[in-house]
Amino acid sequence: MPRSCVKKPLFPGMYNRHLDEMRRLLQVLDPHALTEDEGGLAVPMDSYETESAIVLELDLPGVDASAINVVQRGMVLQIEVEKRAEPRQEGARYICLERHFGRFRRTVRLPDQVDNSQLRAEYQRGVLRIICPKGRERRIVIKEPGCE
Repeated sequence: MPRSCVKKPLFPGMYNRHLDEMRRLLQVLDPHALTEDEGGLAVPMDSYETESAIVLELDLPGVDASAINVVQRGMVLQIEVEKRAEPRQEGARYICLERHFGRFRRTVRLPDQVDNSQLRAEYQRGVLRIICPKGRERRIVIKEPGCE
């Protein structure tokens, strides 16, 4: 298989900032060009299933809990976060800047087996954990009119 001629960027932090700026400009020109989750920070998320719940874990180091907003609409969760930039040191000459700051939004579709009335979230040591308990199946009794 032929190798790609594309070189890795020399300064990935600078490359990512330029890529983010291009996405922002594209969003201004055509708001429908990007999906809802693109154009912001890419935050890693793990999801796993236990016997009683589905758990989502997102890495949010350096974010205050007050800057996290989790909204549930039916079986869809929308997680919005704003990570504020830290002030730069005066007189310092930065060699590499790879940490990202800004806003991001992530939309997650919950599986049908989740009881969406019992969701809860915890934030500890830079990890947002959203626990989605599974609902029990409910058998629906079928009645015939006039047969009581």
